[in-house]
Amino acid sequence: MKVNLKKSLYLGLAALTFASVAGATTVSATTANAASHHHVVKTTKKHAKKTTKKSAKAVTFKVTKNLDQSLVYKSTGKNAMFTKPGGVKNNKIKASKNDMRSKANSNSANDLFMAYQEVKTSNGVHYYKVVSFDKKVRGYVYVKGVQKIDNPTTTAAKPANTTGYVTTNNIYNLPAGYKFGADSSVKDFNGINFSADKFTVNDTVTVYGGDTYYKVSDQNNSLINGWVKASDFTNNMPANVMNSQNAAQNAANAVHVTYVSNANLGSTVMTKSLNPAYLQNNGTYNSKDVVNSVNDSLKGTGYNLINSSNITDKGSYLNDSSIVNKGENLTVVVTPQNNRQAVKYTVSQLQNPNSFNQSLASISNSKLSPVNMSQNTYDALFKGNDNDTFNYNNLKSQMLSYGQPMYQLTSNDAGHRYTYTFDANLTETNAANPKLFNANNQLISNATFADVNSQSMSNGIDGLNLIYTVKDNQTGQQQTTPVNGSGIVTLFNK
Repeated sequence: MKVNLKKSLYLGLAALTFASVAGATTVSATTANAASHHHVVKTTKKHAKKTTKKSAKAVTFKVTKNLDQSLVYKSTGKNAMFTKPGGVKNNKIKASKNDMRSKANSNSANDLFMAYQEVKTSNGVHYYKVVSFDKKVRGYVYVKGVQKIDNPTTTAAKPANTTGYVTTNNIYNLPAGYKFGADSSVKDFNGINFSADKFTVNDTVTVYGGDTYYKVSDQNNSLINGWVKASDFTNNMPANVMNSQNAAQNAANAVHVTYVSNANLGSTVMTKSLNPAYLQNNGTYNSKDVVNSVNDSLKGTGYNLINSSNITDKGSYLNDSSIVNKGENLTVVVTPQNNRQAVKYTVSQLQNPNSFNQSLASISNSKLSPVNMSQNTYDALFKGNDNDTFNYNNLKSQMLSYGQPMYQLTSNDAGHRYTYTFDANLTETNAANPKLFNANNQLISNATFADVNSQSMSNGIDGLNLIYTVKDNQTGQQQTTPVNGSGIVTLFNK
């Protein structure tokens, strides 16, 4: 009994549990179905109203006014230039903002503008249509991208002397940058040479950028006129014109000389046209001036100098009182030179080099160590005919320049040694060598051996004067007083 009761109780509980679960499931399903029948929500699709997007209205522009083309504008550098106003279809950049900024900073008239139209876009924006003075850039720019220049040209002061010469062939119709469209081309005067003509300045103007121009007219030919830069006008006759005129004048005043050799009489060795000094008012020359001119022409030619008796005029020999007409044809008989002589020279010591009382003293050759050179070198540098040109530059480069044999000399006194150093700055002066250097201390290119040998100064200084400074080898000090007496120097062992 007891056992069966427990089993019955267990089964009952199991049944109860199953029934409870089943019941719960049934209730849930029933509730869901009820909700399905009593809470249904009706859903409808929302249909958006279709609209068609309107395309943007195209930007157009029209001319609002034509501008005064005599006015001048300059870029502000704030805006680029376009082929069409901003927003207009197919618009492209013509000049970038950087380009326009560069033009704003330019002083060239070519970078100025003429604005000839103002236009307004359908958006209400104003533009200028502009073109550069050089006509290379044309397009549309916002009105604040350019600004008007009030005075692109100003009147300039005339030169103190309004008569002068034009040094260029570039005479312009109008100054460059005078105004847009101005014909600034160079005038063509069919090759007329007006370089020697005098011009008058009639007007002046300074254009943008600072260039000043003069309006000039030729005093000899009124058809030659126009504008030139102020820098191309001068009150003084240009050197090339003066030289040309002098050459023409010299040709008109010249005497024409044929040189013939006495060794082969009748054989012409050369011909020259000469302009003797001191042409007389009646168009004649004195015989002595003709002789001097002929002798100058013979320097360095290998022929001896001549006198009046070596010259024939119309078959007659001249004498010292003869008169020669300008334009005459003369014949001069010349003799080849054959009298080579050594040039005289003196080695001089500069005294008191640091004083206003500088002086020179010749140095005795007995106190100087000889300079060794070959006989050929000596003959080439130191020997020549009287009328041969003395080649100082050749002597200097081979003997007197730094490191060359005569640049430094030494004493041969065993008891006291001195060093002598060549001073080119003092040697190459008119004061030291007046026949070799002119008053401007320039080398006389045709100075002859005879010219150099004719130099004679005080203190026994004759011929070519070579100046040296002297240093005491023991003390290292420059000597300010004469060291070795005086005398003509012969330095060379040959």
